Amino acid sequence: MKKKIHNIDNLKRIILTLKKKNKKVALCHGVFDLLHPGHIHHFEEAKKNSDILVVSITSDEKVIKGPGRPYFNKKLRMHSLASLECVDYVVSSEEKSAIDIIKNIKPDLYVKGKEYQKFEDDITGKINLEINEVKKNKGKILFTNGPTFSSSKILNDEFFFNKSQSSFIKKLKSKYNSKMIIECLDKVSKNTPLVIGEAIIDEYVFCSAVGKSGKEAYLVMQEKKSEIYLGGVLSIAQNLSSISKNINLITTLGSVKSFKDKILKNLKKNINLIYNIKKNSSTIVKKRFIEEIDNVKMLGIYTLSEEPSSEKEDKFLVKKFKILSNKSDLIILADYGHGFFNKSIVKEIHKTNKFLAINAQVNSSSIGYHSITKYKKADLILMNERELRHEFRDKTSSRAELIRRLATRIKCKYIAITHGKNGATIFSTKNKELTHVPAFAKKVVDKVGAGDSLFPILATCLRLNLPTDISLFIGSIAAAINAESHASKDTLDSIYFKKFIEHSLK
Repeated sequence: MKKKIHNIDNLKRIILTLKKKNKKVALCHGVFDLLHPGHIHHFEEAKKNSDILVVSITSDEKVIKGPGRPYFNKKLRMHSLASLECVDYVVSSEEKSAIDIIKNIKPDLYVKGKEYQKFEDDITGKINLEINEVKKNKGKILFTNGPTFSSSKILNDEFFFNKSQSSFIKKLKSKYNSKMIIECLDKVSKNTPLVIGEAIIDEYVFCSAVGKSGKEAYLVMQEKKSEIYLGGVLSIAQNLSSISKNINLITTLGSVKSFKDKILKNLKKNINLIYNIKKNSSTIVKKRFIEEIDNVKMLGIYTLSEEPSSEKEDKFLVKKFKILSNKSDLIILADYGHGFFNKSIVKEIHKTNKFLAINAQVNSSSIGYHSITKYKKADLILMNERELRHEFRDKTSSRAELIRRLATRIKCKYIAITHGKNGATIFSTKNKELTHVPAFAKKVVDKVGAGDSLFPILATCLRLNLPTDISLFIGSIAAAINAESHASKDTLDSIYFKKFIEHSLK
């Protein structure tokens, strides 16, 4: 079997020699994460139409099917393919498509399953490019007609999804066409959101534990590396940039440590940033010390300004809000409780008739001083369960009861409550329905910033009157993706986002 597995350079030389002997070469490409009868039929039909069958796989790092994929690593997948009698050679592609493989071996026949005949269904857009590359070298395309199975469906049913997740997906698919759910993301792209709130710099200092100090009773850590990510409304705007063509963003930066250059360098090009400079202040910095081996947060140090903004600064923000709110389809307000939203800006926000989504967070510096009830109306309110219970000083009542009580305090169309690994719940005040969506994160590296993905995606979906279960499902997938990395290190990628949704619905 080892003689069948080659790198692309070796295989290129082998195929060139075989072609000189007039051997007809066929290529099949895919992830082939879990071999099933459909794959076997596919390979056998390809071999019947050729002399030599090459099977290429996508390398682990380039697979875009969601967290936990591929289930089997590259070495195991290649070994499995090489064990098949009908397969002559196996190679790995270090790209997201087969284009590089096609350019190198120039197959006489490129073989795909019949499900790929509709190019428009391919989210990545790679199939069409691959076929064009084959035709450049006078190769032909063959679509096999054997039975089709889905590795993603088998893996989802047997390995990935728990009972709650499987039940929700089954119920969702019974109500809606899978393609229709995926197409909802394209509808969302037509929104032009206005994001407003505090800009936050998340600094992560990764350390290893050295031990107790020799002279005093404190822990000594050795710093390994430090990384800076865009947080707060900067993170929200970054995540929205993957699905919205244009985003307006209003925030405040400090005059002492503004991080302006860092922010401007890393913000996506479709974000229109309007910022106010707060005198004698730093941009908010939240530094967290992480024990790198176990990925445990040891300590947090925040740089915050306790001083209120000046009247001049307030007028600037109100003026910009009036202008940009008229140019936007919805307003996404993120109040992290650090004093950005004073009475003047809140008063102006209450005047708007645009779809208004509010997330008012309770954190270590604002607990006891910050309340969602400072806002009298909204179309969507998002909180986590801890914040909801803190709002009512109630540890024992059911979540559903507290949600309904909140609905009597604030005029609101939707109330969404996140509850960690147990997912999220949304309440429609119009039809009095509660909808629960389980969490879909498979690998949780960091929960910080997950809400900055779920919240804006949920808001943009609801603004278009998409069904609440679809909207919260899409938002939950966004949160699952965000949880794969620290804070907002990796923001949403539109292709990966769609592929995750697509393969979740198999």
